[in-house]
Amino acid sequence: MNDKMLTFFIITLTTIVISVIATYIRNKVYKPKYENGVQKPGKLEGFIITILILIATLLALMAVLGVSMKETEMAIVSGVLALFLFAIIVLLKQALKVSYQENTDYFILKSKNKEYQVFYENIVDWQPALNEIAILDKSRTDEKYVKINIKLFKPEILLRKIADRTFEGKLYSSDKDYLEGASKETEIVHYLVNNNYGYLIKDYIEEVEDRFL
Repeated sequence: MNDKMLTFFIITLTTIVISVIATYIRNKVYKPKYENGVQKPGKLEGFIITILILIATLLALMAVLGVSMKETEMAIVSGVLALFLFAIIVLLKQALKVSYQENTDYFILKSKNKEYQVFYENIVDWQPALNEIAILDKSRTDEKYVKINIKLFKPEILLRKIADRTFEGKLYSSDKDYLEGASKETEIVHYLVNNNYGYLIKDYIEEVEDRFL
């Protein structure tokens, strides 16, 4: 392996390591930033973007260096990687233009220049999604699900309310369960426990466990 390939390998490996570490931190100790009760993306996201900018800039410089040295392979690979990372940075910045706030009656989500205010009593269904929970508000005429990122924010009141409404039988039954053959109650318990929100529903965890004793 020559020096150029080793450099590319190290940069790629560094990007992967940063991604893995960021995911671990987000799952274990991440906290959103609070401003007057409004949750916004925390410092972790800003740190990740900064690291990506540094790596992308380094790759861009290597591409320029490759051109000046007439190293075509080096210039192409570095340039492509730099453009790829800059595209990711732009998408991340757009995705982080969100905020979330909640109280005992409703939550407000601001995302993609849109604002969603949902009263918990109007929630009639929920579905699991990657790092998100999708909820259906019966008052919405378009019948589209609203997605809340449960890794970026801490929607604790919302999640507890969904669990309450699930166990109270106030949600639609789903034909496609999160776990095969699982009831909606078991589904919400597994979903919250698997996403590190089990502390919100200790009573429901015990109730589900008692069913299998």
